[in-house]
Amino acid sequence: MRAAHMANRALARTISIGVDLGADLERGWTVAAPDRHFATCREAGFTAVRLAVVWAAHTGPAPGYVVDPAALDHVAALADAALEAGLAVVVDNHLDPQLMSDPVAHRDRLLAATRQVATRFASHPPNLVLEPLAEPRDALDPVWNSYLTELVATVREADPDRTLVAGPAFYNTVLQLDALDLPEDDNLILTIHQYWPIPFTMQGEDWFAGNGGWEWLGGGGPNGWLGTTWTGNGGEHAELEAGYDGVARYAAARDLPVFVGEFGASNRAEPTARATWARANRCLAEQHGFAWGWWSLGPTFAAYNATTGTWDDQLLAALTGP
Repeated sequence: MRAAHMANRALARTISIGVDLGADLERGWTVAAPDRHFATCREAGFTAVRLAVVWAAHTGPAPGYVVDPAALDHVAALADAALEAGLAVVVDNHLDPQLMSDPVAHRDRLLAATRQVATRFASHPPNLVLEPLAEPRDALDPVWNSYLTELVATVREADPDRTLVAGPAFYNTVLQLDALDLPEDDNLILTIHQYWPIPFTMQGEDWFAGNGGWEWLGGGGPNGWLGTTWTGNGGEHAELEAGYDGVARYAAARDLPVFVGEFGASNRAEPTARATWARANRCLAEQHGFAWGWWSLGPTFAAYNATTGTWDDQLLAALTGP
């Protein structure tokens, strides 16, 4: 079995955690001390954590583009703690608005930071996986295939054997999967982010309206979608199943393991509908042999209340129960 397939098995049931290192871009969706929750995640039935890190917020200016050593050490310590707790780890490069709006101007910074992160984790065990960039979008979309090739080559200079997670443009969604041209590399996991149907998963999420491009969905946007439900009846489940089938065909043709790296629904959704949707996605992923990752532990789309130290029992059962 190839290394990528073995690594993906370790990611079978993943939960994402945004890492708070003090930057403005990290406000509102991150956790200050994720390591205090690692044992809890393992006990709840998760096999891995995906640490979402805004490396761009901790990278210095040209010409050196030096990643703050304290940030590197902090994330490495978190990764070590997760591994010690019995969890596999994805270290995800998350959010880079400047790159998305002007890829050419920020290409060198991206590659320099990628090289430093890869070097820092090169000695870690194979159940630590790197995600060089999550959710490419906007101006990066048309050139994403070439940037991805450069990212993979940059990691390989520092760490020839590390398993990497990579996916299509337009937020890693299936809408751009057919346009994805992965570089020649036999240690890649294909990632897909699954938030369909958007009016259900993003209801009440005001930040989503700021992204633009949602208008074709109708309904007035996130606040207009409040009250949208999902039962899995009629064509709802068939629509999800068709999407997963398409991913499976793409992956099988290329012998790629698949990681549904993000799926999640707003806490503003009706709880039973949210759990029903979560279970449907989880079951479809597992039926296809895909690993999956819920977004997120909290505070956004939360599965866990850090204040009370309790899980959303209905959601947790949908994700890790029988």
